[in-house]
Amino acid sequence: MGFDLGVGLFLCDDTGWPLPQRRRFLDDLDARLRRLGLPPHREPASVADIDPPLPPGTDPCLLGASMGAYSSHARRADRLDWLARHVAVRGTAPDLEPPYGPALYRAYDALTDRGAAFDHLLAACGQDVVILPRPLDLVLADRDGLLVSAHRLRAEAVALGYVLRAGDPAAGDSPVVDWTTGAPVTDRSFEGLTARIDDDADQLWAEEADLCRRLLRGAADVLRTGALGLTS
Repeated sequence: MGFDLGVGLFLCDDTGWPLPQRRRFLDDLDARLRRLGLPPHREPASVADIDPPLPPGTDPCLLGASMGAYSSHARRADRLDWLARHVAVRGTAPDLEPPYGPALYRAYDALTDRGAAFDHLLAACGQDVVILPRPLDLVLADRDGLLVSAHRLRAEAVALGYVLRAGDPAAGDSPVVDWTTGAPVTDRSFEGLTARIDDDADQLWAEEADLCRRLLRGAADVLRTGALGLTS
C-alpha cells in the first residue's frame, strides 16, 4: 500500500474518487473552517483556474509527491520525527541514531516557541491530513483531523533539509532559502538555525532527507496552485 501527498481535487480526473464525494469533502472542509473561525477555501475547479498557469508540459495528475510504500514511509517518518524534535529542543543535529527516549518528546511538547518547532512537517507525515495554501501559526486539530499550513510546511522542510544537507549548496545553503529553487522563504523563524549533520553522516540520514524533499515538493505544489494537499 502506497502513501501519497496528493494536490488538486479537481485538477486530475484519474483519481478513482467520484466527483460528488470530492465536492462533499470540500463542503465538509468549509464547515470545519467556519467552526475554527477561518474563511472558506477556494479550490481551483480546473487547471485553467490556476494563475499564473502551470509550466507547459506539467501533468496535473503528478502534483504532490508519492511517499512510497506505507511501511517504508512510516519508518522514515518515525526517524525524521525524532531528528526534528532533537533539533528543535537542543539546537543541534544528533550524532547518533534515534534512541526514542521519552524525555525528548516531553521537552518538544513543552516548547513555548512553536516558531522553532517542526509541528506542520511532522503532522504532514500522517494520514488524512489537509494541507491548506494559507498561513497558519499552529497546526489546527478538530474531530475530523489535522489542518496544516503549506507556507509553514515549506519553511520547516527547507530548514530541516538544511540540517540534513539535502539541498544543492549552489542553490543557497541557508535554512531560509529553498534549496530546490534558490528562492527565500517568507517565514524567517529558522534564520538563526546552525544545526547540521556531520558531513560523513549524510548516508545515515539519506532516506529522511529524501522524505523532507518530497514534503517540500508537496508544499510547493499547494502554494503554486492554490489547491489543497491531502495525505492518504
